[in-house]
Amino acid sequence: MKRLNSRMTVMVWVMVAYAMMPAVTLGQMQIPGVGSMLPDKAQLLEQAQKLVADLTSMKSGGKLGAADTAKVDSLLPKATAVNTELAKPQVEPSRLTQLAGQLGDLQKQVGALKGVMK
Repeated sequence: MKRLNSRMTVMVWVMVAYAMMPAVTLGQMQIPGVGSMLPDKAQLLEQAQKLVADLTSMKSGGKLGAADTAKVDSLLPKATAVNTELAKPQVEPSRLTQLAGQLGDLQKQVGALKGVMK
């Protein structure tokens, strides 16, 4: 019985120690496989920069009708905002995932506009 109590005491102290660890320390621990699930910030930034350049080129190209030009005008600030946020030195992982989703949506819309231009 005494041996069981000492084991339980040790387990309780281990749990208390984990509970008292700062969130930053726990956040810095590497969990295998989790890092690979997050989008790569550098790749997202590169894609966002290309998207802004494509939209800027489309706007100045003069090959779009009025409705499509208005669509480019509405997409350009959104793409610029995503680009600006990705260019920051630190982006929270959850925000990075959101930005990746926004970027993907913008890329689909720009792809559709490019199809109209051809």
